[in-house]
Amino acid sequence: MTMVELLIKNGFVYDPLNKVNGEVMDIAVRDGKIVEKVDGNRVKKIDARGMIVMPGGVDLHSHIAGAKVNMGRLLRPEDHYKDVEPKTAKTRSGVGHSVPSTFTTGYRYARMGWTTVMDPDAAAQGKAYARGIE
Repeated sequence: MTMVELLIKNGFVYDPLNKVNGEVMDIAVRDGKIVEKVDGNRVKKIDARGMIVMPGGVDLHSHIAGAKVNMGRLLRPEDHYKDVEPKTAKTRSGVGHSVPSTFTTGYRYARMGWTTVMDPDAAAQGKAYARGIE
């Protein structure tokens, strides 16, 4: 099995979970996981000098809150009984299945490591709508 090794060098690293706040450092990755160091001959190096390096993914185009998605939710009332996301002390309840609620979608993105999700339809509806989904 071939190991994939990556070294991201000299980036401004932000990782709130580990209390790293903009330190210039290197990040070593082996088979998709951050490791202490990589030392293989075939390490791919990325010079991130002057760039920000942070954990998580960014989805620039995802329909999670726009008018068409809301219409889809109305057309699938059975989704309100399937795949329930329970309310906790820190989260709201929601439903999943074929057209998940906005909060359920957000929680599931976060569990997968995504940090930012943009809905292009939400911007077209103006500031009042955008504030409503924050």
